[in-house]
Parts: sequence; C-alpha cells; structure tokens
Amino acid sequence: MIGIFGGTGVTGSQVVKALKARGADFTCIVRDPEAAKVKIGEDIKFRTGDLSDKESLKKAIDGLETLFLLTGHSPMLKDLEFNAIEAAKDAGVSYLVKASGSEKGIRPDAPSKITQMHYHIEEAVKSCGIKWAITRPNYFMSNLMSMAEPIAKMGKLITPFPLDTGISMIHPADVGEASAEVILNQDYAGDAYFMTGALVTIGDALNEISKALGKDIEYVNVTLEQMEQAMLEKNMPDWLVAHALALTEICTNGGMAGVTDWVNKLTGHPPKTLSEWVNSSKAAFGG
Repeated sequence: MIGIFGGTGVTGSQVVKALKARGADFTCIVRDPEAAKVKIGEDIKFRTGDLSDKESLKKAIDGLETLFLLTGHSPMLKDLEFNAIEAAKDAGVSYLVKASGSEKGIRPDAPSKITQMHYHIEEAVKSCGIKWAITRPNYFMSNLMSMAEPIAKMGKLITPFPLDTGISMIHPADVGEASAEVILNQDYAGDAYFMTGALVTIGDALNEISKALGKDIEYVNVTLEQMEQAMLEKNMPDWLVAHALALTEICTNGGMAGVTDWVNKLTGHPPKTLSEWVNSSKAAFGG
C-alpha cells in the first residue's frame, strides 16, 4: 500500500485525484481524518499521523510499501520530513518519493530558507538506504491566486514582476498526474524529475486573465519593498515573507524559465496551458 503525506493541499489533492483515477491502493496520513474527509472525500482511506509526533508516525507508516512525502511550507520543514524519513526506514518502506521545490532553488546557499531545507532533505532521502525519487515541480499556475484579490476588487494586477518575466508555470493537475506515475512505478527510482509547463510571461498571464474576464486588467508594477510591506500588513510570518521575496527574485532573474518534457513523458500528454488554468479559476479573479 501507498501512504500519502500532504494529500489535502493544492498539490496533494491532485496527487490523490490521479491515484484514485488509476485505481491505486493508497491511504492519506493526516492529523485529522474527519477534517480531511471534508476536503478530499469520504471514499478515501485515512490513517492518523502527525509529522511532529514520532510515535504517531510509527503507527501510521507501519506496513506501507511506498511513501509520498509532501509537506507545506513551514519553518520546521526539515525536522518534520526528517521524522518521516526516519519512520520510513524503521517501518521497512521500500520506496520513498519526496515532493521538493523548483530545481534552481534547491541548493544549500539558496536565498530562501525553505528551499535550503528542501536541499538538505533531498540529501537525506538519497542517503537513507530506501529506493527514492524526487519530484520538483516548477512555479505553480495557482501561485497567481496571490494576485487575485486586487484584480477582482480593483481590476488591477499588482506585482513586482516585469511584464517580460518568463516562467515555465505548471498546472497543479499535471503535477498530480506526473507525481502519481512516479509513485506507482519504481522504475523511476534514483532520479529527480523537474516538471514544468510551457514558458509564459507575466504579460501573457495578464492577457489571459483579461481575456477570461472580458475586460482589460491594469498592470501595476511595485517594488520588492512594497511587496514586503503589503505582506507584513497582512500579518504573514517573517519566514514566509522571506520565502516569497526570494522566489520572486529567482523568477525575475530567469531562474524559473527552464522547460522540460517530463510532464509529457510521465503523463503521456502535453502540459496543460495557462489559458486552461485561468478559465477554470476565473471566479477567484472576479469572473
């Protein structure tokens, strides 16, 4: 059986959907099964487990053959995932798939503490003695949701990104489907898979949103300092603000413009387009 950590979030729910479509035998490991049922359905199997509670992990992982490890952004990311790796080793898990971050950000000197931690977790996964694979999805199209409120309320796309910033954005559904293939097939063990969509610009995103809404959206460019101030005013924690700023700088400097064909190879179809995502999400932008 397969165990899934992080199955209720944006990415994890797409992984669950893809595994379900393929008839896979899996269980989601969550802190609160009742709350998880509301999010992803009562027809999903659940086990209770908390990444901060080593004893609960022993019970949750017992008897599992494959483990998919996905954790949301947290200042405790490394500790939490190290706990899961240790529990997987103790339980005799035979295949461990870690969901990581975009390829350019995964290094020990990365500007983001989050991606630094991903680097160290990846190294731990590779050396843990279990067959492993790593998924590295690039910038999610759903990250554009951070721009949705001012578009819906004021008709303005407010961003520090120049219009010509190129990013190979990926649709969350493609991440789910491609990840499911890696999870279900141990032939992918021993490698990392950098998943991207086609290269698009922020100008393309502006045009697609305008087209979906049937009206022109105004582009408003702000500085990183203004972006930081706006996030702090929303009471975002300092570590998350720092991560968002680092991610923005990486994108602006072309660090997320690389394109791969892994989505096509893993799913058997081309990546979904930005237009598809925008049209399916336009309600958030006021459509």
